[in-house]
Amino acid sequence: MKYRLFILFFLGLFLGQTVVQAQLNRYYFYAKTQKLYERGDYSGAIGAISVFLEYQSEDEIALYLRALCKYQLDDWRGAQLDLDQLLTRKPFMTEALVLRTAVRNQLGEHKAAMVDIRLASELRPNERDIQYMRGVTHFLLEDYTDAIEDFTITLKRDPEHLDARLNRGTAHLLKGDTVAALQDYRQAAQTNPYAAGPHINEARVYYAQQKNELALSTLNKALELSPKSGQALLIKALIEHDLGRKEPAIATITKAIEYAPRSSLAYYNRAIMYAQDGNYKAAIKDYEAAAQISPNNVFIRYNIALVYGEAKRYREAADALSYAIALYPQFARAYNLRSAMRLKLGDKSGARVDYDSAQSIVARYQNTPEKDIEKWSDTSANFSRLIAFENDFTTPSELVIPAFLKDYDELYPLATIRVGQEQNYTEWTPVRRADSVAGAPFFALVVPSDDTARRVDLSLFPPVRDPHAVNLMRSIAWVEAHNYDAAQLLLDSIPKHSPIKPLGRLVSAVAKISQIRFAPPAPMVLSLSGTKSREMPPPADYSAPIGELNALNAEYGENPYLYYSLGIAHYLSRDLHASEEAFNKAIALETNFAEALFNRGLVRILLNKNNQACLDLSLAGQLGLDRAYRVISDHCKR
Repeated sequence: MKYRLFILFFLGLFLGQTVVQAQLNRYYFYAKTQKLYERGDYSGAIGAISVFLEYQSEDEIALYLRALCKYQLDDWRGAQLDLDQLLTRKPFMTEALVLRTAVRNQLGEHKAAMVDIRLASELRPNERDIQYMRGVTHFLLEDYTDAIEDFTITLKRDPEHLDARLNRGTAHLLKGDTVAALQDYRQAAQTNPYAAGPHINEARVYYAQQKNELALSTLNKALELSPKSGQALLIKALIEHDLGRKEPAIATITKAIEYAPRSSLAYYNRAIMYAQDGNYKAAIKDYEAAAQISPNNVFIRYNIALVYGEAKRYREAADALSYAIALYPQFARAYNLRSAMRLKLGDKSGARVDYDSAQSIVARYQNTPEKDIEKWSDTSANFSRLIAFENDFTTPSELVIPAFLKDYDELYPLATIRVGQEQNYTEWTPVRRADSVAGAPFFALVVPSDDTARRVDLSLFPPVRDPHAVNLMRSIAWVEAHNYDAAQLLLDSIPKHSPIKPLGRLVSAVAKISQIRFAPPAPMVLSLSGTKSREMPPPADYSAPIGELNALNAEYGENPYLYYSLGIAHYLSRDLHASEEAFNKAIALETNFAEALFNRGLVRILLNKNNQACLDLSLAGQLGLDRAYRVISDHCKR
């Protein structure tokens, strides 16, 4: 669903100001933010206007502009925070009400969105875009009659309004009026001759009516206008498959995946095509890709179990079915299939329990529509049925980072020591002592901006009086080169009485964490009989470096960097609650610790604290971590 949003374009003045004047003039920041927004640099625009908001935290226009940029980055919770603050002070700012309507709709808060858009429409009853947004909100509330009425009013004022025309057609379709829907789609194609959307929507209707050749010719019109439309290519592939054109169908759906790599429905359908041709390896790979995008989709889990069974991978089939049953406990066919898989594994008692469960559910729901879910997951079902389930294949708001099942490359790296850099946050006592007593270059605690190995070039620094400081510098270089044993030898050579020793202990803890983290993984254990599922290897033992970091905190005063590294160590040891608590302490000591906010956001996603996680990521992005917005786009849609 597309939204047309307002932005305040009144910023053409004051562009020739000096930097000194800019520091005092709000219009400089407005203009700078607008320029960055128009270039599509939304995170840069947020950074620019946030500088001004540090001094004028209640400026309504600045809050609106930042909320608008956050909206464009899919940071809806962050946008809502800014809009809530703005509308508390200025409750009748129409642009803000419209934007918050869009935000609340994206968050699934459609009733609250309706309150905002109704107030906006009362304030500006003749505003076309407000009327349109009210229609969108009615549509999302499944009040299709009122949605049609609002879209009709919008179209009277602007007959070429593409989104209103398409949405009205879809509302007619959902009310069962196919004739009116087709009229709207055809009219949209006439008034917007260069838009592919009207042809795609029209083709979907023909496909549902099994008018495949007509659907194909309509889709070809869409693809002439938009050759990389993943949606058009997906429908075309399904039609080609239904017509028996298997190889062209696979080629077409492969293109759809290339242009829309986050479409789990495309992976799902290509997997079915591969499975029907007996290419189980390719089918499993596609189902696994679909499951990564939509992990809580029962259809994917059931169908991958069917393919695992055909490939004689019975344990994995049983695991997938267990996942499907957890998602839908009344799934009789899943119980029945898992019974067969357990028999293959020699688990007769478990198979009997599953068989009895399936029979009990079938008897209980014999005359209810819920039994239809069995038919939905059948790979031989008519492909046209799958289109109705598109919403089940969109990225869900639930957990989409599989906990502890893939590399930990999402985290920002451990805090460590850098040589000769300025310290950003609260100084740590041993750092000051090392600088003044040992005569060494300044040592700072920092979070690296990336994970690349950056060696310390010792030739850049003057000779130091304390040889242990030289060993510390060399050990840092070895850690960054991932030669942990060489680093540890140098660190062990630093005597206990040296003022460098506390820093050496920190480097040692970081080295141990990295060494454990990147050690070759233990092999997975696969159970070949009974009901036991695949086992994960036990978590690595990070207790020694965790103990060292805790000791440093106790001896030298709490430090945000130490708590930050503790948070990572606890995360790696799979203790998410301890990890969250460590990041909490780091952020309490340094409220603008962007990397800690980012990492806590990831931990909270894994803890299913989605709202808190997304707010953490929003603030991390606001503080300059662009990477946070990529995570928000993946995991904070709802």
